[in-house]
Amino acid sequence: MFNISFLNTKKLLLIISGGVIPLGFLFYSTVFLGTTSCVPAAAPQVQYYPIPQYGNLYSFPRYNIPEAKKPGSINLTTVIIVPEYKDTATQEYVGGAKVASGGPMTADMRKVFQSFAGSMGEDIQSQLVAKGMTTKGPFSMSEVTYPDKKGADLTISIGVIFDIQYSDPKAIGQKYFEGGVYGNVYSSTMTVGMKIYFYMLEPLSEEKMWIKKLDLGVQDFPIEYAVGREQYVTGSHYVPSDGCGGGGYSRNTYGWRDKGILYTERAKVFSDILKTAYPQIMKAAWNYLNTDEMLNLKLKSQEIRERKRY
Repeated sequence: MFNISFLNTKKLLLIISGGVIPLGFLFYSTVFLGTTSCVPAAAPQVQYYPIPQYGNLYSFPRYNIPEAKKPGSINLTTVIIVPEYKDTATQEYVGGAKVASGGPMTADMRKVFQSFAGSMGEDIQSQLVAKGMTTKGPFSMSEVTYPDKKGADLTISIGVIFDIQYSDPKAIGQKYFEGGVYGNVYSSTMTVGMKIYFYMLEPLSEEKMWIKKLDLGVQDFPIEYAVGREQYVTGSHYVPSDGCGGGGYSRNTYGWRDKGILYTERAKVFSDILKTAYPQIMKAAWNYLNTDEMLNLKLKSQEIRERKRY
């Protein structure tokens, strides 16, 4: 009995071990094939964002004239000079298109200012006509001819001083944009100070007879911008065989570098600032350009001409 029982037990162990070994082989084969598959992994889905476009940058609200007299009812002729701005980076008055590159003003910001200045010149002209005066312009100072200067009693010039500063940028992410463009996105703070100077000049000598200032203070505005990035070849390296029939060749290595501004909110924020300030500026102009005061300045203008023998 002992021998029979021992033999039966031995057979049972052999049967069990015979089953375990094939199962283990199958499990090992499955894991090995799964981890060394030649099937490439699926590429991750990339979300593409539209590059922001900013509209309505160049239109400004017209000033509503409080009252109007008959045109030409006041014996006063005034030359109007299109407003210019003074950039704190250059410390010189310049026309909207002539500020030095690399300063606080971008090209789009200069276009915004040109539209702002053009609207101001037209509204100043409308104000003076509504007060009964005769006007010439708006002109840039260099465009005013000698006959226009000689035939005018006064010249009105407006200077705008901007103090524009930007905080250090903070990286807030990376994005793929429509068109397959990749870029880094940054945030910053744009600080803008603004002062408006109104000048009354004797037309021929351009001697200042009267200066008035409107200080619009300093404000901070958040802005966002993105810088495009592009790959470039930095070198190459050997790729060994991958066991799937690939490899055994040289592959380029790549780096990343900046490729210009994709978008920036500077011009949009600048336009919004000027649009907000515009009604206040034009209201100040209406009050500053007082008819009685300007008629008195006309007499002083004549004195200057007599003294300088124009």
